[in-house]
Amino acid sequence: MSVLERDPSIGLLGTNDDDRRVQAALSDLFSGDGTIYIVSGYFTYQGYRSIRDDIVSFLERARDNELILVVGPASDQFSARIAYDLWALDEHDQIKLYKQSRGLHAKLYIRDGPRPNCIIGSANITQVAFEYNVELGLEMTRERTDHPDLRPFFDWVETLVDDSVPLRRRDLFGPVQVGSSFVNWSNKARLLPVRNVALRVVPVLLLVVMLAVLFRFV
Repeated sequence: MSVLERDPSIGLLGTNDDDRRVQAALSDLFSGDGTIYIVSGYFTYQGYRSIRDDIVSFLERARDNELILVVGPASDQFSARIAYDLWALDEHDQIKLYKQSRGLHAKLYIRDGPRPNCIIGSANITQVAFEYNVELGLEMTRERTDHPDLRPFFDWVETLVDDSVPLRRRDLFGPVQVGSSFVNWSNKARLLPVRNVALRVVPVLLLVVMLAVLFRFV
């Protein structure tokens, strides 16, 4: 018998109709109280809209509830509309947004408090991840935050927050977000052979520059 069969508090997440979907797991994450950490390499406005009502309910249910987000500030990673909407919702200083500029690619969604819950896997918070991509994730619930199955994830995300900086309105200015995209792709290009850069990365950089401004409205 596998660990998934022995332990009903651990489950797989996917995109297929016969799987428990990532979006449903995120909704359940917000059904509990505590501090929720959201780390998503790509976070689109349509993905955010899918869970916005859950976020609103979470914030309104208890003023002690907090939401901490770490996002990539580049225009192809994060929609400025999300930040503006969250700031508008934040009447009681419950939301903190951070930016991580080092090519953020991690996906971790975790809540402390009673019966803490953790979601980790391949899915970003995007409509494409929720409805189209082949995604795989793991959902786990334990009785306490310091449980050895959960403590490493909390330690990791707390370290990431310490290593990040608060997201400011000036970071969401269109040219600044496009510039962040360019820096990310340039840094990736430095790690590739020169020929690969010339044949593959340079055209991608040009495409990113052309599309990045449009992407921030998606």
